[in-house]
Amino acid sequence: MRRFLTLLATLACTGGCSCQDKPRPPPAPPVATAPAPALSAPALPTAPPIPPEAMALHMQGRQRGQEGQFPEALQLFQQAQAAAPDWLIPLYDTGYTYVLMGDTAQALATFEQVEARAPQGFSESKKFLDSLRREKAGTVPPGTLRDFLALRQLRDPKQAHQKLVALTQRAPQFVPAWQELAMAEENLAAARTLVEKTLALKPDEETRGLLLVHQATLLRREGQEDEGQKRLRALAEDPQLPPSVTGLARELQLTLPERPPAAPVP
Repeated sequence: MRRFLTLLATLACTGGCSCQDKPRPPPAPPVATAPAPALSAPALPTAPPIPPEAMALHMQGRQRGQEGQFPEALQLFQQAQAAAPDWLIPLYDTGYTYVLMGDTAQALATFEQVEARAPQGFSESKKFLDSLRREKAGTVPPGTLRDFLALRQLRDPKQAHQKLVALTQRAPQFVPAWQELAMAEENLAAARTLVEKTLALKPDEETRGLLLVHQATLLRREGQEDEGQKRLRALAEDPQLPPSVTGLARELQLTLPERPPAAPVP
């Protein structure tokens, strides 16, 4: 249930979505240094402010969710949506709550709405939507996503790793568990194998992009700096990838090259 407290911090501003808990101030007018042209580009619209009532209802919903009062949480999220129809976070939290309740059909329908309103992805919406679709198709056992969200709250890394491995054995087509294992693996050869295994499962476009970015960083860690940078540049310029992936690839291009692991001392 702690996920309800931490979800706000993990929500990423990606694609066409914007984190709107705090209204974005309008840009300051430029200082005129020359006569304005006869025709000027229109100012970009700013996101509407979130009404305080909607924010209060949403936070109350998260509190109820943390307490396990899921029906009450859903009602408060729906009220928050009614008060701020353009605000995606209450809708996202509604889908998340349905997952925790084990209502896969309602969770799927809700994340389909998130996808329609945020085609570039919103936080982990694409990953959740892909997982729920696999559950509906029968390629992943029912309740797998809920089990995954529960084990992600574990604080003991060793216990979490063991449960992730067990989850991949129970649901070998469940992408998020393989992705977690691939990202956490320290052994470079094992990490490469896990990345390739996860990519072979045909994940959603955002997860695929993040895995390819990780693949490029593994090359850099192995000392193949030029090849790693080449792949990062290609990913950063790929118009088919979500902004969350292209932005990460651009950011990693600016980091210092990683030293390859030292050879073991005989």
